[in-house]
Amino acid sequence: MAENVAAYPSKAFFVSMLTRDIELKDAILDLLDNCVDGIMRQLPTDVLENSPTPYTGFWARINASPEFFSIKDNCGGIPKEVAKESAFRLGRADLKRDQDIPTVGMYGIGMKRALFKLGRHSEVCSQHERDQYCVTIPPEWLDDDNDWNLDMVDAEDRMDENGTRIVVTELHPSIARQLDPDKHRFLSELRAEVSNLFALIIKKGFTVYLNNARIEPANLDILVPSDFNQRTIKPYAYKATIDDVDIELVVGFYRELASQIEIDMETEDEQHIPRRTSDNAGWTVICNDRVVLSRDKTPITGWGVRDIPKYHNQFIAIAGVVQFSSNNSLQLPLNTTKRGLDTSSFIYWHTLDYMMDGLKMFTSFTNKWKGRETETNDDFSKLTLRSATEIADFIPLESWSKVRRGHDSELRFIPDLPTPPTEKTTRRVSFVRLKEEIELLGDFFFENPQASPAEVGNRCFDRALEEVKKEYER
Repeated sequence: MAENVAAYPSKAFFVSMLTRDIELKDAILDLLDNCVDGIMRQLPTDVLENSPTPYTGFWARINASPEFFSIKDNCGGIPKEVAKESAFRLGRADLKRDQDIPTVGMYGIGMKRALFKLGRHSEVCSQHERDQYCVTIPPEWLDDDNDWNLDMVDAEDRMDENGTRIVVTELHPSIARQLDPDKHRFLSELRAEVSNLFALIIKKGFTVYLNNARIEPANLDILVPSDFNQRTIKPYAYKATIDDVDIELVVGFYRELASQIEIDMETEDEQHIPRRTSDNAGWTVICNDRVVLSRDKTPITGWGVRDIPKYHNQFIAIAGVVQFSSNNSLQLPLNTTKRGLDTSSFIYWHTLDYMMDGLKMFTSFTNKWKGRETETNDDFSKLTLRSATEIADFIPLESWSKVRRGHDSELRFIPDLPTPPTEKTTRRVSFVRLKEEIELLGDFFFENPQASPAEVGNRCFDRALEEVKKEYER
């Protein structure tokens, strides 16, 4: 006679494994992703694709302290049937759900993983059209391996707008500490992450608040000329549609070239504290409007690979943005946290060749003009900043060329960058002097003993040159 053998999972083990490899920051960002996915589920496709600000009017408010965490939005709410059948399941049963919209939800674990990461008591209340309800996950449920069902009750009051409110209490001690601004820098770091990773979505109209303070988007601009037909400094661009994924990349300069003096100052200041003017340099990778890699300067995005040099402060003016868009989120080069690349993705490795193709042009340009950077200032002065995500649409159709032996949809714009004259007209002057002597001259010339050595050296040279010219004029 057959007997039953227990084969159901242990909740404690399951929850531990689910949350072990995700950072608190990524768990919270997952909840913010869900807000944006809610917007995408209700907006018409033509609005998402054609409006420059499709997310206008939608918002999310995050409040965090050692006592509780909450996130509230007006992004449409969760349909009651979806909540009953799948939203609270630990893993998505229907992988085809949302196949017609560009979300980043893939596995159906984001919300639950975030709740378990934060604390032991969670309440999710949602309002969608005529339905309003709450689902609670209490500590007793987490401790009971036999009961995998949750109670849903009708909410007593309607919200002002359709949306979802999540409140987590009984925070884990380590989480409560991170959410205490007197003990940890986590909240300021979270603000910076939202600014970077949701930069494009915020620019498209979405509003995010952290503890009632609005978060501003990070900069994704690149310099372009008013006329792409003139021979001047222009970005490199590539676009294609491969395996249901739309790909678009742009790389160029977001500022003028750094002078050798600036590069020296960039490395470290007098107190050996690294300077931060490199923060806007590097590659930013975006999947369905979410930034998954920000300002990267590593081999993952081609730096130091093959004939491309490793990132150096000499290249602080170079920035690139790659966008992947698809209604099939499983085709995107995302890992399970949605905050990093799946480096085994064919789509990404195919695109990386063109990222490196463009990157090489601008590292070579920078090297060719090394020591003569100021000679390019006139070209840079005629350029204006434009969002990197708009530049491909700004390039004239006739300026694009087909990629040889590529897919029919693959097109490139290859800029004809200025080259320096054969004869070099500038030289670098460099010497070392005692610190107290530099401070004495700084005080004399600028009334500031802490003036940079570069400024003091320049002034000394200009002063000596002026005296010599006067002698010759006599």
